[in-house]
Amino acid sequence: MGIFDYLKKTEAEEESKNNACVGVLDFLPMKETNQLLIVGSLEGRLKVGDQLQFCNPDQGMESLGTVEVQKLSSQNKDAASLTDEVLAHLVVDRIPSLDKLKKGSVLFSSGIEEEQKLSSYSDALYRVFVAIQEGQLTNEDYLAASLDDSVEILRLFLWKCRQNHETESEENYQANTRKLERLAEVVKDKLLEADVVYAVYSEKTGEPYLFSTTYDRGEEGYLCTDPMIMLLTPSWYRQFKETIDSRPNSVVKLIENTEDKKGIENFLGTAFYLNGALGAIFNSKEVSISAPALVQKPDFSDLPEIQVPVMNPDLVRWMLLMGQMDQPTTEEQELVYGLYYKFFSMAMPKAKFLLPLDATSGFPEDNSEGNSFVLEKDANFNIPVREGKDGRNSIPVFTDWKRLRMVFDEKWNGMIEEAGGMIEGFDYAINPTEYYEAGAYVSLTAFKEMQELSDKQRGRAQD
Repeated sequence: MGIFDYLKKTEAEEESKNNACVGVLDFLPMKETNQLLIVGSLEGRLKVGDQLQFCNPDQGMESLGTVEVQKLSSQNKDAASLTDEVLAHLVVDRIPSLDKLKKGSVLFSSGIEEEQKLSSYSDALYRVFVAIQEGQLTNEDYLAASLDDSVEILRLFLWKCRQNHETESEENYQANTRKLERLAEVVKDKLLEADVVYAVYSEKTGEPYLFSTTYDRGEEGYLCTDPMIMLLTPSWYRQFKETIDSRPNSVVKLIENTEDKKGIENFLGTAFYLNGALGAIFNSKEVSISAPALVQKPDFSDLPEIQVPVMNPDLVRWMLLMGQMDQPTTEEQELVYGLYYKFFSMAMPKAKFLLPLDATSGFPEDNSEGNSFVLEKDANFNIPVREGKDGRNSIPVFTDWKRLRMVFDEKWNGMIEEAGGMIEGFDYAINPTEYYEAGAYVSLTAFKEMQELSDKQRGRAQD
């Protein structure tokens, strides 16, 4: 290395050292001077008189304003400059844009990269809400927090709980469990109020992708983790878009909330209680929340049985998991597919389907979609019979009204078909929509095998 190269390197290192990034831990208005005292965690070197921009990484990396450092202190001592200070105090003049400042905001020099801003953001949330406030949010914190903030706080507190799990007392464990439940409630509130969220979809099934991992437990057999959908907050998706979009057989879709704030809730209700997802993963597999904690299961207890909407989440769940897979080519893939098929087979005999009916006479004239009614004795109707496999005919049956309406318009009604009711005469083509992989074909032979498996499993449960 020549002398000029060495000097350039030294200048670059010094310039990098002078770049400051501050994660905001708290702030306090100083009314008598119209200034703001900011408490933050400093990385890099900061001097009195330096100009700092600030942003809220949960909303984007764009600068929301610029402030000048009027005063610096640490450990109750004023300083002309500070370097890598865990607890630094900055005094700046109050400007209107500082109204957007909150815990987790980041102040930064012009040369700071986005990766460093994200690091300071996450570090600030950990120091405030985990290390200092021990997993609790004040009412002011709750109001200021975004969906991104709440997900990251839950992730960080959950990480700490897992780190200390083996050494903590039962009392602390129970207290932390309650805190985690409360943080999950905050995530739910922020999610249902959000303008938009992103969801990972399967290109093969046309439905939200279900994430599940299969573990070999030796003599105890195999365990499938609860199948869950994956939700991405806007800032997370923007940051990792290239990596996320490169996942095979999947695509990310924007889920927009409606004016009445029911859009995201309805999306989740469909994913959970029609598709059978058991919860949602947020941004990464580190944070997950169960379905009932996000959207309550519909209560039809007050309705007569004939008016209860047809839903088969326990069946659809396994069809979607099988459908989103590529054709198994390895022993491990065949094992996973076989487990999914086993669970599908056990759920099949308990299913209730909708069989499309083309009414000719004896039907109510004013029948809205999804309503149930009793046919008149002399009612005439047609059902769509198609050529099946192995010389048998098949009928299309649907797990819910959503899938039926994907194929048949409002001129068609639906009749409840208890699984096995017509299987002697017709095979079942389940959910034969444009997404072929999201459905299944069940022959008479296959259905009888499923009945045997279900009966054996029921017998084992009773022993």
